[in-house]
Amino acid sequence: MDALSHALIVIIILLALGLPSLIPFAVIGAVILDADILFSFISDRSPDLYLFAHGGITHSIGGAIVMSALAYVTIVAVTIAGIIPPLIPSGYGTAAFAIILASAFLHLSIDLLACPGIPLFAPFSDTKYSAGILPGPSILLMGSAIAFLVFIISGRVPVLATLAVYAMIVILYLAFRIAMFLFAAAILPGRRVPTINPFRWLVIAENDTEYSVRYYTVFRGFSNVEIFEKYHNTNPGEVKNYFNMPEVRRLVFNSYIAIAERSGATLIISDPLREKGYIYYPPKFKQVVIPVESAL
Repeated sequence: MDALSHALIVIIILLALGLPSLIPFAVIGAVILDADILFSFISDRSPDLYLFAHGGITHSIGGAIVMSALAYVTIVAVTIAGIIPPLIPSGYGTAAFAIILASAFLHLSIDLLACPGIPLFAPFSDTKYSAGILPGPSILLMGSAIAFLVFIISGRVPVLATLAVYAMIVILYLAFRIAMFLFAAAILPGRRVPTINPFRWLVIAENDTEYSVRYYTVFRGFSNVEIFEKYHNTNPGEVKNYFNMPEVRRLVFNSYIAIAERSGATLIISDPLREKGYIYYPPKFKQVVIPVESAL
């Protein structure tokens, strides 16, 4: 989910709880994890640091704690330096940090609903976790958030009424997506990846040698299946060491599936789903081409 939607959600929650004075801290906690967008130049240039990408290390339990602490310490420091007026009323120090951290964890909880998932236990593990309910990102929620922000800024509609309408849209959208997720789980075998179209899923099945990929659309059924060999002109034993290379680990971290093909003295490891446009996000690092000697 986009940062603006995260911010609006915590604003609505704090207003509903009657705690408007804590809204600035809640917003900071809700959006601070998405500061990883600024880290992309690190992961783009240094494959070893692939967790420093959007949806990477800051979207973990440890990352949320560290980012929340840094945000709180920064607020205190710039306040003491006189750069900004005091944001933390007397006796609110603990509450301010708690709401920043709680909002960061709410951010994680929401992002867990979406594909491709987040690495909850990074840096100790780069495994991504996802409930598989929402596509990533959600165009409807992002568009609605932008539209409602424009309405609020224009001053033509009451702020509270606008936020109430947005809250209802979020609740109805999530309820509908959860219902469709349960429907898909009941009838579709294999791994189900939601798409922007809530009535359509990408269904991935696999065995020891291949992946099969097809769409399922409500009222239409399955599309034709496409098969991707896991190993073409190679084998698991030959490619095992290559999957430990930083470039390949980065590709796998961004991928839904990974296949390997040997062509002469070159090994090509790729995510055919993103290469062929079945899935567009994440957009980078879809293929790695390696001279076979480089991992020997």
